[in-house]
Amino acid sequence: MFTAIKNCFGSEPINDRRQSELDMAKGLAIVFMVWTHVFEELSPNVDGVMGMLVKNILGGPFAAPIFMICMGIGITYSKKNAPQELLRRGIGLLGTGFLLNIFRFVVPDLIQYALTNNKEYLCATFSLFSVDILQFAGLAFIFIGLAKKLRLKNMNFLLVGIVASALGTALRGVSTGNYIADQFIGYLWGTDTRTYFPFLNWLIFPIVGMVFGTLFKRCTNKKNFYLRLSPLCIVIMLVYLGFTIHYGNMFLSDGSYYFIGLIDATFFVILAMAIFGTCYAVLKLFPKLSFKPIMRWSRHINAIYCIHWTLGMSATCVKLIKYKGVYA
Repeated sequence: MFTAIKNCFGSEPINDRRQSELDMAKGLAIVFMVWTHVFEELSPNVDGVMGMLVKNILGGPFAAPIFMICMGIGITYSKKNAPQELLRRGIGLLGTGFLLNIFRFVVPDLIQYALTNNKEYLCATFSLFSVDILQFAGLAFIFIGLAKKLRLKNMNFLLVGIVASALGTALRGVSTGNYIADQFIGYLWGTDTRTYFPFLNWLIFPIVGMVFGTLFKRCTNKKNFYLRLSPLCIVIMLVYLGFTIHYGNMFLSDGSYYFIGLIDATFFVILAMAIFGTCYAVLKLFPKLSFKPIMRWSRHINAIYCIHWTLGMSATCVKLIKYKGVYA
């Protein structure tokens, strides 16, 4: 089987156009992401089978890891992947992330402070510096931009991702004892602050995407490649998801999705390959169906992410005001 997969690749880049199955995978990931966040913020009941499916499965391995792997693939396929362009994009994403935090955290906390006069809410505005997917993506672009200057080979680049993941796993929960310091350390590994996608734990995904993208550009027969790889990945993931349901979400990372460990990250990469192959099969089996909306969503990930969080926090603010009887 491995020989058959190897035979799907040539020595020269030939598969260098936009990959529809990846756009479809990203589009579905957006649906799952929005569904999860709306479910968490607005649903009166997040427990039970539906809660586990939405929060722990669809909104977990089927969402952010897919984004980050596709981001790495996109860097490889993009014509604008020079180090200075990646640095510029990374800084822009960091700025967007901080701006979103104002509407996501700071504004609701200030409203709650105004309504309750509880200074804890005023202190909570420090969440301006919380670490979410946009901050991680910004740091990843900056790191990859700097790393490209070193001209690392694929195996060395992949080794960096593995070591980073192992360090993130080992340092998970390590604290300085100071909340402010821990918040900034949370950019690197998981701490007990508003830290959701620390750099060390998640770097492996865009790096895997870049390595895969470099190889995938030389793929001469995508049909045979997916036909041989995806079924195996699907079987492995069904077994893994069965264990996660039995032992708890991300069972080898102590249930921590955001501070994911190396072993679970490996399974997420396998899942991504299964999803890419499934999307490819759907597009080939149903050529007359239009998947343009999903493709369009995949090209506006940042905008959708920011808008849906802002709308969600706006709804929360309105509920707070109504609760205090300020809004009729």
